[in-house]
Amino acid sequence: MNKYNSEIDQLHDTVIKEDYCIGCGACTIIKGSPLRIRMNEYGNYEAYIDRQKKNVDGQIKLLDICPFSGESKNEDEIGQILFPKNKKDSHIGNYLKCFAGYVADGDYRANGSSGGFGKWLGYILLKENKIDYFVQVAANTTTRSDVPLFDYQVFNSADEVIKGSKSSYYPVTLEKVVKIIQETEGRYAITGVPCFIKTLRLLSIRDQILAERIQFTIGIVCGGMKSANHAKAISWQLGILPANLIAIDFRRKDKNRHASHKIYQVWSNKDNIERYKIDYKIIGTGWEGYFMPNACNYCDDVVGETADISLGDAWLPQYVTDPRGTSVMVVRNGILLELLEKYNTEGVVDLEEISKEDVVKSQDGGFRHRREALSYRLSKKVENNEWFPKKRVVANQFTITAKRKKIYSLREIIAQKSHIVFLDAFQKNDFSLFIKGMKPIQKQYINFIRGSIFRRGLRKIKRMIIGLSSKK
Repeated sequence: MNKYNSEIDQLHDTVIKEDYCIGCGACTIIKGSPLRIRMNEYGNYEAYIDRQKKNVDGQIKLLDICPFSGESKNEDEIGQILFPKNKKDSHIGNYLKCFAGYVADGDYRANGSSGGFGKWLGYILLKENKIDYFVQVAANTTTRSDVPLFDYQVFNSADEVIKGSKSSYYPVTLEKVVKIIQETEGRYAITGVPCFIKTLRLLSIRDQILAERIQFTIGIVCGGMKSANHAKAISWQLGILPANLIAIDFRRKDKNRHASHKIYQVWSNKDNIERYKIDYKIIGTGWEGYFMPNACNYCDDVVGETADISLGDAWLPQYVTDPRGTSVMVVRNGILLELLEKYNTEGVVDLEEISKEDVVKSQDGGFRHRREALSYRLSKKVENNEWFPKKRVVANQFTITAKRKKIYSLREIIAQKSHIVFLDAFQKNDFSLFIKGMKPIQKQYINFIRGSIFRRGLRKIKRMIIGLSSKK
């Protein structure tokens, strides 16, 4: 028997109260919902109950549209509804073909992330009259530092699509843009991280208007979202106080460096000084988990399995050395596949078909985090009798060494602690407090990860030797 009087209470006491809310805004969109979205002190969007709202319908249904409720349809179920005839894979979902490549035409590759396909797809869909509006995350062009640096924006001109952001490791919410889609007739394409695309699919199951108007979804391969305080921490280290930060580029390109080297650039409302620095010189920009929302540690979708097409970085040896960037993509929609193959023939884009195994290899760290490490995190929840959203991965699904368990635990601690320690440094206007506060756990993590990398290197060398011997 359900102990909750309503789904409002259940959503609040599980997803929201236990810190699994990703701030997508789905629960605020349902008519009559008392929930609202706000950015909290840690720089993450979260839902909350508006206690001032009167005459709330206690029978309102919210759990089936929340991506982390554990009671909504999972990615496998949604994929089977959307793409029942496609090939199926447990890592990348139902798919038609996989590619690696880049946009050869124009400045899309230079001005976009990876191979430039995110913006190019919006441009070409508008140009070919497949859609009326392209929805993507874009930078807020203002000199005010008290507004979010990024937000969803709607474009109806193909030439304006280039104004969209590159990779934006910054929180956004779907709340306002979904209402725009509901209220403004037309055909839409929208980009989003995996959990946001899943949210749109869940909403579309309930809302026929959304189902009809959202013609294409473009998923962004995700290694985990970041809080707004992540951008503030970067700017602080580059000489701009958080109160003066007005813009950030998370993926400035450098022709002399590999695509895997992220270069961060920030802008102040106090001067026009050019400030940028490579990632390894900035604390909190690695893969340790700094500023990651808790929900991202309990997600099992890496590539956006419910999207019509998924785009990410081709982190493969044959592509990663190209500083201009190369995209890896998983295509699930036949119309988009035809477009890609047409423009590949014409030389507008340069595509190489790759295997599903190559896609997985290109994101192997993300899959370890969302599968093996997730199963361990879930096992701890089970052991402590704590609530968690039901996932396709289950507790203790994988055999994990004590060393890896320690690394996974440290990453979760780093994520949690970075939010708290930075807030303290921010409130006291002293960034050294953040450095001092994170140093012990960071040092511990580095010591463990170095040993793990060394052993993986030895195993790789051993496999190579065995492989060479077998060919003789």
